[in-house]
Amino acid sequence: MKKRSRMVIAISVILIAVFGLYIFQSQRYRNTYLPRTDVAGVDVGGKTEAQANQLLQTHFKQQKFTLVEGDKKLLSFTGETAGVNPDFSQKLTSLKQQQNPWSWPLHLLTGTSTAQASKSLKVDQTTFDQFVKQTATQLNKGRSASKNATVTKQNNNFVISKAVTGNHLNTEQLEATIRTGLAASDGQIAVKTAYAKPTVTADSARLKQAVTKLEKIHNENITYTINGNKVTVPKATIYGWETFTNGKVSLDEVKVKAYVASLSKQYSTINKDRQFKSTKSGTVTVPAGTYGWSIDTASETTTLMAKVLEGKDFTRTPVIQGVGYTTDKSDIGTTYIEVDKTNQHMWYYKDGELVLDTDVVTGKPGQDTPSGVDFIWNKQQDSTLKGTNDDGSAYASPVDYWMPVDYTGVGIHDASWQPTFGGDWYKTHGSHGCVNTPPTTMAKLYSLVSTGTPVIIF
Repeated sequence: MKKRSRMVIAISVILIAVFGLYIFQSQRYRNTYLPRTDVAGVDVGGKTEAQANQLLQTHFKQQKFTLVEGDKKLLSFTGETAGVNPDFSQKLTSLKQQQNPWSWPLHLLTGTSTAQASKSLKVDQTTFDQFVKQTATQLNKGRSASKNATVTKQNNNFVISKAVTGNHLNTEQLEATIRTGLAASDGQIAVKTAYAKPTVTADSARLKQAVTKLEKIHNENITYTINGNKVTVPKATIYGWETFTNGKVSLDEVKVKAYVASLSKQYSTINKDRQFKSTKSGTVTVPAGTYGWSIDTASETTTLMAKVLEGKDFTRTPVIQGVGYTTDKSDIGTTYIEVDKTNQHMWYYKDGELVLDTDVVTGKPGQDTPSGVDFIWNKQQDSTLKGTNDDGSAYASPVDYWMPVDYTGVGIHDASWQPTFGGDWYKTHGSHGCVNTPPTTMAKLYSLVSTGTPVIIF
């Protein structure tokens, strides 16, 4: 009987002790977290809210993270290096309010684990951005960039080349990857999700449309009519112009301009010597002067490119600059003024017929009238011609009729001060370079000649 009483007493003492322990621990867990409470991979059981927050801050600042690519470790860093500044206050407060301190025995068996706490992992943005930028620069050394699908030339055709996926890291994507990875409990952050992927693939409708447009341009029939000549632009030349850059069908302006310049060089008449069948001196070679035309390369290039990109056949005459352009391959034509310095004579032909001729006085030796194929570019009455004499003195000569033929001050005008014309008079009494003409004859010539009329001086 005594033995049984002692057993009852022992059991009662144990129960009282256990109950006391239960009460004691329950009271303790009113101010601390229940055992086996895990927050973002860190055990905060038995810690007060302040202690738990400090523990989490220390953990995540000192935690070691590793950037990995498959099985390869690329770079390791601590949270503090990346600017991690965790604050779990709100999450810890919420967790504290949800727990039941009387349930601590159950927690010993089951525990509590919260989800990853990425929202609580604040970072210093300046430090974090700088870290990511430096990391991207370091890791991208030797990496290959992804390439978008594009349109390329191949065997005189246009084909779509496939996109190529490289391993170059996109800084913005890497930033997001690391930002998310800071909450990973194992500290492993895979960078593969940060690859800069191609944004245009081979099945792009825009690329297919571009191929169609390029082929259409390639097959255009482009014809030029230049001074009576018919010029067909070769298909191979058009193909050479075509480009597909930055997702846009365009033309190589340098190549188009070079082609236009070649047409101008072949067909233009400006700056070219002429073979001229003169009235008294036979066929003579006359150097280039102010008369002639060329293709306005800059304007024509712009216009041509716009027309080509329309994708339609066309025929055009190029933009011309200068004078003397015709549509029948002629140059000087049959209406012109001829000045023969050797014979000191001038003729005016209109539509092939001699209308007027006269002796003249050209430039004095040393101030010779320049040879060249020029043209009447202006007409003025009652002008005063000014210049400098051989001795350096200035002169001013009033004239009734003035027709300049070049851009240096040389022209045809009346010269009332000349007592005679023709012969050798010019050798001692020649002009300063102009063609001195008898006043009466000059009045007739002035009334007959239009601006733009060629003047051949030799």
